[in-house]
Amino acid sequence: MLTGYTDRLSARPGEVLSFMVSTDAPVFRAEIVRLLHGDADPRGPGRRELPVETVANGEYPGIEQPLFPGSCVVVADRTELRLTGDFTLFAWICPTRPGHGEQVILAKEGADKAGYALGLTDTGQLFLRIGTARIEGPVPVLDRRWHWIAARHEAGTGAARLSAGLHAADLSVVGEFGAAGHLPNAAGSDADLLIAASMQDGRPGQFYNGLIADPCIFGKCLTDAEIAALAQGVDFAVLPQPVIAAWDFSIGSDGPTVLDAGGRGFDGTTNQMPVRAMTGPHWNGATNDPRIDPRGYCAIHFHEDSLSDANWRQSFTFTVPDDLPSGAYAARLTAGDETDHLPFFVCPPEGRATAPLALLVPTFTYLAYGSEMWRDYGLNCLYDRYIDGAGVPLASLRHPIKTFRPGRGLLKSVTGERFGRHLCAELYFIDWLNAIGQSVDIITDHQLHREGAALLKRYKAVVTGSHPEYVSGQMLDALESYLGAGGSLAYLGGNGFYSVTSLSGDGTTIEVRRPNGTRPWSSNPGESHHALTGEIGGLWRSRGRAPQRLVGVGFTAQGWTSHDACGLPRPYRQVGDRNHPLVAELLAGIAEDEMIGDFQTLGLGVGAAGDEVDRADLVLGTPAHALLLATATGFSTDYQLVIDERRDVNEASTLPDNPLVRSDIVCFETAQGGLVFSVGSMQWFSALSHNHYDNNVAHMTRNVLKRMLG
Repeated sequence: MLTGYTDRLSARPGEVLSFMVSTDAPVFRAEIVRLLHGDADPRGPGRRELPVETVANGEYPGIEQPLFPGSCVVVADRTELRLTGDFTLFAWICPTRPGHGEQVILAKEGADKAGYALGLTDTGQLFLRIGTARIEGPVPVLDRRWHWIAARHEAGTGAARLSAGLHAADLSVVGEFGAAGHLPNAAGSDADLLIAASMQDGRPGQFYNGLIADPCIFGKCLTDAEIAALAQGVDFAVLPQPVIAAWDFSIGSDGPTVLDAGGRGFDGTTNQMPVRAMTGPHWNGATNDPRIDPRGYCAIHFHEDSLSDANWRQSFTFTVPDDLPSGAYAARLTAGDETDHLPFFVCPPEGRATAPLALLVPTFTYLAYGSEMWRDYGLNCLYDRYIDGAGVPLASLRHPIKTFRPGRGLLKSVTGERFGRHLCAELYFIDWLNAIGQSVDIITDHQLHREGAALLKRYKAVVTGSHPEYVSGQMLDALESYLGAGGSLAYLGGNGFYSVTSLSGDGTTIEVRRPNGTRPWSSNPGESHHALTGEIGGLWRSRGRAPQRLVGVGFTAQGWTSHDACGLPRPYRQVGDRNHPLVAELLAGIAEDEMIGDFQTLGLGVGAAGDEVDRADLVLGTPAHALLLATATGFSTDYQLVIDERRDVNEASTLPDNPLVRSDIVCFETAQGGLVFSVGSMQWFSALSHNHYDNNVAHMTRNVLKRMLG
């Protein structure tokens, strides 16, 4: 399969973008193109790309670059970790997929079969392996229960012993997990030490699925009393001596370093981003905040299918020319009959605006949806679950992002047709701007998070993308500051400003926890705080920052697959008072009895309101002086009220015509002279091109920009 990714999603003039490509063809061709319209549907303008003349265009050697998922901790080889004398290995584990292949908890062994490993057999029993010899426990460990485990080996006699037990609060009655026997001395492998995996053919393998806390290595056989004390709780200040290494997973959860609290500096580094800030064996529910009870959050959750970095070789680079206009671009790849596009955005030079209007493209949302529906290819996103059923809270740009493409994705409407979302939808708007001759600068979520209101203040108006669902607190602060200084904002999408989102320090990874709201999975009890920032995750609404406070409307319903005669999307009915000068200005050129968006779109069907839709709500913060211009109602029962609004479930829960299931077009002026305009629909952009861009959705959008840009 021909595919690839870029080292980042945007660049400025003079900056260099790297492209990583995988193909089984011996040669592939790359051409840089400017993207205007990515949807090939003949009812619209069709796919429109403009070639960019650059030395980057050309043929390159093809190489097939596989994915190697699986999270673990890697500790560089040290002589003391080779354990040629007496030793004890100790850890707390909560396995989430025992009995599914051999899984290693802690190991230092290489291709020569020297070294040691502590893990679970393919049937779930504990084992201690030294060289090629091993002892195994008699019964499997329990699924999703905390166990303390210990493995001891006496070098002089070869005596080896496994012991384990459940957490003291677990009332399960089980057999003896432990075992005893004789094993040879460790041969002293020079391989790296791995936690939650072992080295296989030069790379990590035999991955462990589950949580691990407080792994320790001691340079003697601990007594039963010392083991019992550790089973009551590991205290890193008073560890049995001699301690060789003791890793405290509760420290440094915002980064890749795993701290050795044993005093020798044998720190580790996470591989493929396991999930940190997880509740450990001694979390008691007294607080949900790791900052208050760090030792309650001493666990890391590992998975065999976790992937944060494909780590592919660079195939070619592209230096953004100084005179290349801001816009959406891609490297168009071809190899035989295969094609793919690797999109990126060119932003204006740092500190400058090249247009009065900015389009804020939702790059956080692009990462969140990542490779949705590409799970079978080893890719995951924030809408997936790991192989053990846990939700995926982390999304990275360092691997192919298959939904970040100019064309339609894999999601299908009721008619079985794929429909445009995300970048495809943003290109509907970009092509319309090009058709009307309106210049625009592209800015990104990542830039706004880093640069704040200073990025926005250069523009008379800012337009959002079609689905700015995932936003950080820094982004909300910047938008509020911009509006407070007189800026204008057009929210031309649906379900925006919804989920609390954190960004890693290197800008490659976002984190989302899901303790509440309408969601594809739920965070476990106590695990609602982000590892990257420590802040509580979930809905911004639950933190007092409902979208209605910023843009007048917020998420209320969604639907895609109904067979109801009413169809999926709906047109808007005008309800605004045309005697109000602002209403009259924004509805200019549209007849008073005309339904807005009552025609075929490039989205889900007839109607400009659809997919995920928003409503105004004074209780949730819609400004008191906001004007309701139009509303779309009559949605089929496939459009259900979001979980955020439900207090109970009863016979009336799925009845049609719920008054809260609607899409509202709202506007309001700010005290500083700016304007906020919101459509509350992800379908809006897909309606722009109807009748060659001559329709009332396009007219209304142009009226809004005319007002905002003066």
